[in-house]
Amino acid sequence: MARILFGCVPAYGVINPSFPLVKALVEAGHDVDYFVPESFRPAVEKIGATPIPWGFYLDGPITRPQQIARFGRRMFSDQDAGLRALGPRYDAVVAAGMQPTLPELQDALDVPVLFCSPMFFQSPRVIAHLADIGEGLPAMARRMMRSRRQRSLLGAAFGLAMLGRPAGDIIAMMGPRSRTLNITPASRLYQPCAEEFSDATCVFMGPTPTLASSEAVLDSFPLDRVRAHEGPVVYGTLGTVFNTWTPFFRILADAFAGSDVLLVLTTGNEANRAAVGPVADNVILSSFVPQAEVLERADVCFTHGGFGSATDAIALGATPILTPMGADQFFNAYRLSELDAGRVLPKGEFTVEAVRAIYEDVRHDGRLAAGTAALRESFAEAEGPAGVARRIGDLIAAS
Repeated sequence: MARILFGCVPAYGVINPSFPLVKALVEAGHDVDYFVPESFRPAVEKIGATPIPWGFYLDGPITRPQQIARFGRRMFSDQDAGLRALGPRYDAVVAAGMQPTLPELQDALDVPVLFCSPMFFQSPRVIAHLADIGEGLPAMARRMMRSRRQRSLLGAAFGLAMLGRPAGDIIAMMGPRSRTLNITPASRLYQPCAEEFSDATCVFMGPTPTLASSEAVLDSFPLDRVRAHEGPVVYGTLGTVFNTWTPFFRILADAFAGSDVLLVLTTGNEANRAAVGPVADNVILSSFVPQAEVLERADVCFTHGGFGSATDAIALGATPILTPMGADQFFNAYRLSELDAGRVLPKGEFTVEAVRAIYEDVRHDGRLAAGTAALRESFAEAEGPAGVARRIGDLIAAS
């Protein structure tokens, strides 16, 4: 069996989509090491891989944009240097998430370097389409998304700050970058402009519900209460990075207080949980929850639209109502809306009355039910982690 090295930016939204593939490779008999900061050790060991720690200067996983500003240049440099130094000991290297130096890494190593995206593939055509459908995006952002010149200026600014040199069109960092194999956790239906990515190097793995990273979360959360609830269950999350807008949680708590709904809210950290304040008896307010297990029972999911939360909701049967806060969340939110697989409730319209109204609407929307079912089916028909693991094994055997 092969020895495979994974490496990525240490953020939940980047590393979590890679875990099902890592687990499948381990189950296929491969030895997998993950070049990742110490804070991810329990999650990496839980799926059978071996962590190789780095980034001891990081104060935990990347959960705030300020951490990128503070540590980004050193972080990208250390990750690239580590993968270059360790890579020759392995049969393949899998670089996940944003990898600004992946082309150079491929040239430096004699082993296959694969790319694992945390979202659907990007390209100038995809980003222009997302600008067209992203009605809630600021007008300036939509103009930048359509303009190669403006994207290149943004790439230059990012590159100078994080790499010490211009980086070109920033969209290129989020598209297929490996000459050997590019993996997305999207399905073909979810991927905008899917026909653009039809060559043999692009693989649609499809999403897998987020694995609980900690036994402590499973042990401390009242999952039996969720499973035993006889009425509707609603889940609310803003993920792990753009989760500081605590009125989101307060509004949801007030909207469903005293109703037959069991509302589960995850705030992402203890400070946010404390800021929400007291909640009604039918509300479970927690810093972290076992997301997949809750969504298996949920009817509706109010979410920021991060790739993991949005696709988890679809895969596990909860209708997503999306309030994007930043990053790729706008892309996911409006793509799901375009596919009739979710509804967008913009931050500026997020009120108790609006939450109650959209909740009632989505529960009786036949077109939405059909759209979510079609997308869920496309997830099930995708190649899946086991299929991609076999493909990687064959690729290594042939190289």
